Amino acid sequence: MNRTLLSLLITCASSTFAQTIMMSFANQDALAKWTIRTPATDTLTLADRFVTSGSRSLRFTTPAYKPPMEQWPAFEAAPDVRDWTPFDRLVIDITNPHDHVAPFQIFISDSKVPFRQGLSFVFNEFPRQDTKRYVIPLETFPQTVDRSDISIIHFFSTTPKGPMEIYVSGFQLLKPGEEASPYPAAFVNDITEILKLKYTAFAERIDGQLKALPAKGAHPSPENYGKKLARIQNAVKEPLKILSAPLENLDALKSVVVDMESIERELQEIRRYFAFKGDCEAAGFRNPDMLAGIASSMVKVMPKHVAFDATPMRTVNLSLARHEWESFQMVVMGNGKGLENVSVVIEDLHSAEGYVFPAARIQSQIVGYVQTKACPPYLPEYIGWWPDPILNFQKSCAVAEYDAQSFWIRAYASRDQQPGLYTGRLTLQADGAEPIHFNLHVKVRDFTLPANTSLPTAIHTSWPKQAGAGTPKWDALKYEYADFLADYQIDYDQLYRQGPPDWDIVRYLHEQGRLTCFNLFNIFNGGISEKDFDGEMARAIDKIRPIYEKAKELGLLEHAYIYGFDERGGDQFQILERCAKALHEAFPEVLLMTTSYDHSYGMDSVVKSINAWCPLTPVFDTTRAGAARETGRYVWWYICCGPHNPYANWFVEYAAIESRLLMGAMTAKYRPDGFLYYFTNLWNDNKGIESGPYTNWNPVSWTVYHGDGSLFHCDKDGRPLPSIRLENYRDGMEDYAYACILEEAIRQYEEREILTKADSAWLYKARKALDVPDSLVKNMAEYSHSPAALSAWREAMADAIEESGLHDLNPWSKGTYGVRGMRN
Repeated sequence: MNRTLLSLLITCASSTFAQTIMMSFANQDALAKWTIRTPATDTLTLADRFVTSGSRSLRFTTPAYKPPMEQWPAFEAAPDVRDWTPFDRLVIDITNPHDHVAPFQIFISDSKVPFRQGLSFVFNEFPRQDTKRYVIPLETFPQTVDRSDISIIHFFSTTPKGPMEIYVSGFQLLKPGEEASPYPAAFVNDITEILKLKYTAFAERIDGQLKALPAKGAHPSPENYGKKLARIQNAVKEPLKILSAPLENLDALKSVVVDMESIERELQEIRRYFAFKGDCEAAGFRNPDMLAGIASSMVKVMPKHVAFDATPMRTVNLSLARHEWESFQMVVMGNGKGLENVSVVIEDLHSAEGYVFPAARIQSQIVGYVQTKACPPYLPEYIGWWPDPILNFQKSCAVAEYDAQSFWIRAYASRDQQPGLYTGRLTLQADGAEPIHFNLHVKVRDFTLPANTSLPTAIHTSWPKQAGAGTPKWDALKYEYADFLADYQIDYDQLYRQGPPDWDIVRYLHEQGRLTCFNLFNIFNGGISEKDFDGEMARAIDKIRPIYEKAKELGLLEHAYIYGFDERGGDQFQILERCAKALHEAFPEVLLMTTSYDHSYGMDSVVKSINAWCPLTPVFDTTRAGAARETGRYVWWYICCGPHNPYANWFVEYAAIESRLLMGAMTAKYRPDGFLYYFTNLWNDNKGIESGPYTNWNPVSWTVYHGDGSLFHCDKDGRPLPSIRLENYRDGMEDYAYACILEEAIRQYEEREILTKADSAWLYKARKALDVPDSLVKNMAEYSHSPAALSAWREAMADAIEESGLHDLNPWSKGTYGVRGMRN
């Protein structure tokens, strides 16, 4: 008797295995029960491979996503077993024979509750050229779902980056005390074959990379370097040794898989060190202790493992308008060793005319890192330490061997800063290391950006418990939060408010000229019932009335809006219209805004009384928006946990430039009337960042997402800390301000009765500069990640503004600037 069979018999004798199979795949009749959302592109077939129960598995394929394809390829069926009340777990085995992964999720519901409101389960840690058994706890069913009437299981993916082929099997319903059936021998054999392919390719890849590395003598610590290479060489051979003999089960490979990932990362660290060292030496910069370069503020420099984009240079050029912030990153690595007490020293900058750009307006702050520990639905390529918080309380840090540390260098030109070119010096220093000096050239443009946000926003920021909300501590900190957010072009506002705003903050921002928008009240975010509509509507109006009257008394109605009916479907449009009509009659001056799903923006639906629609960015339609605006409606846009790439968003793992493009170039190209975001400080149980650069901050925000609804951080005392994503958000808003100012200059030129030849030449250049080129943003899903391309567009606009000869251009001063303000 072979050892595999003996092991199986011993296990069976001591365990109770599942007896209930939810779905059977014995023949084609079983397949006929399933439907796929997009049969034109997707397939669903039975397969003899990767079977863990029954005789067949379910094979699903869908191509890589490209707009305008279906974003959510899906397949669904009614289960053979409808009554799930005896069971507490569902077991599903998923095998992916390929080296790329895709998001995958399931909804399960009864015959009455929509499946999206049923049980939801994300297949995290999706297998890559491997298999994984998922055990879904059935106690997570919402109470609204009748578990004796399960009528639909709905599998779906989201914008897969590569072609997807997966095998689904198992479908075992477990009663309390039951265990899932062990993997059949044929399944173990199937998996062994793909694992052999996986680890053979891995060994060949690593061997090639090892051969490409410099010899031991090229490293400042040759002995340690040699030991590291030998350890890697030995480790890559281990999986193939195990796979060369028959496997009893798959558990033997678990520790090896973990080791392989860490070994590959260790090799990546060595490769990027030598790459950066080579770049520095090729540029003529040789320092025995430190390697240093400059990176754009629009990129994320990974501290470990992942290649980064930093250029060895010793002169940095910045350009900014008055009342504008602009940043870059200084990146440092130890030259074959760790560094201690690394910091950047900044000196005053001077112009040829004798003016000073004070060092106090140039900040050097450490970039901090947050650790991701699981793979969210948008499938980042790396799990580990990511750059995000900017630690304004810490000026120096240690840098471990092979780590890359960024310093965020941020310059601010005040409103009274004289335009011109300023030059000075920065010095990178560390204990016992030869310092590195950099020349800094800052060009201050001869125009000024507005105090208010360049684009109206409706953005929710809660009163955080980390800052002592509701205590005397918050009474002082709330002004710091208001100033912090206003500096980053965000009004301190609450979308879900059920009472009056903090009038002290509203007045404070208004007196500074920094108030753009604030929400009077959140109306029926979860909908409203027909049963007591009149009563509920009357009570809501009574709650809003004193808030409205106070805003009117303070002269702030032009900044006010009412938000509600969050992401409601067409089934609620009738009642939404009744609600909006009542609100419009009660508060005629106030903008009524919703994210309900009417992609005609009220043109083709029954909803005529909503005057501000807010679709997700992928479904924003410029033609329909234009038609809606002709009737007096406004069309904003928003993001949340969606969309995923290729559309722009600002999850922790997404490219930094996407935040800037979304708020700047994309806004300038498509011209939404405003931007909505549902949360900026969804911090859960985070206590605040105590130290860095490697922080204690948990990046998990909404459900399993990293950074969704969490755009900045706080320190241990509750004070706000910016993030790289927030910096790029503001830079995008400032880019959009350039576009608004240049457009105003063009308008004034076009109104001239006589245009000189020089005027016409300027107009041609200005219109070309204002246009967002397709090479930067072709559409919402196709855009450049090149900082140079974005900077070229921005600098062309700045040149045109200065060459216009017009000064103090402020298009926001025309009429009312608020939620009902000027459409650019």
